[in-house]
Amino acid sequence: MNKRTADVPAQPRVPAKGPKWDHYVELKKDHDISVHLPYTMKLNKASLHSMLSLFPSVYVKPNRGAFGVGVMQVDSKGSNNQPLFRVHKGTRQETFNSEKQLYSYVLANQVNKNYIVQQGINLLQWNRRPFDIRMMIKKQSEGTWKNEGFLGRVAQPDKIVTNIRSGGTPMPIEDLLAPYTSPFGIQYTKEALNRLGAHICKRLEKKYEGIQLLGIDIGMDQQVKPWIIEVNMRPEKICWDCIRKLYNRLGPA
Repeated sequence: MNKRTADVPAQPRVPAKGPKWDHYVELKKDHDISVHLPYTMKLNKASLHSMLSLFPSVYVKPNRGAFGVGVMQVDSKGSNNQPLFRVHKGTRQETFNSEKQLYSYVLANQVNKNYIVQQGINLLQWNRRPFDIRMMIKKQSEGTWKNEGFLGRVAQPDKIVTNIRSGGTPMPIEDLLAPYTSPFGIQYTKEALNRLGAHICKRLEKKYEGIQLLGIDIGMDQQVKPWIIEVNMRPEKICWDCIRKLYNRLGPA
């Protein structure tokens, strides 16, 4: 990407956005991609119990949804003898002493009946606020896939979602990654993300014929390993606006 600005492509004609679960199942078939996928299950009482026995933190989210609406983070803080669960939704946090209470709360706060539960990733932070990275990847005229822009997104204080429309702060990824790696490491990470993004697009193109533009959300763990949070088949225009403003402000490379 030209560091000074990112051109906004015309809105492509694409298929209806596929559910997160379908994306997960398709991407899981490719070993080189699957190592970057958080473990995911369809939500029910048994799967929530299973996931919390495997991981200290999970995200419960709508299978179809946007802007972080309806997303909850569930942390397991207790033990087998004394279970304790904390649920973070919006800026509110609730605690529960049993799986029955926890699951009832989750059901009561769903925005629809179709949810998934995803392995929680201990994301890198900026000023104690978690961040992720949005890549805007467009199919080129010669048939290849190219990342047209990186956008760092920092969650609001006391929030778990980073979506710009939900109050997330846009930032250059160079600034976000600087405390965790060297300038060479940042460049290496960007190149690796570009390759991963193109690979994801090629894989999904087999299932969703006609896609032209994907917004891929990547979380970085404490070892700066990328994890695929989700793939958006109709990425919102606000991401282009943010990329353009950020890199215009930064000036030429």
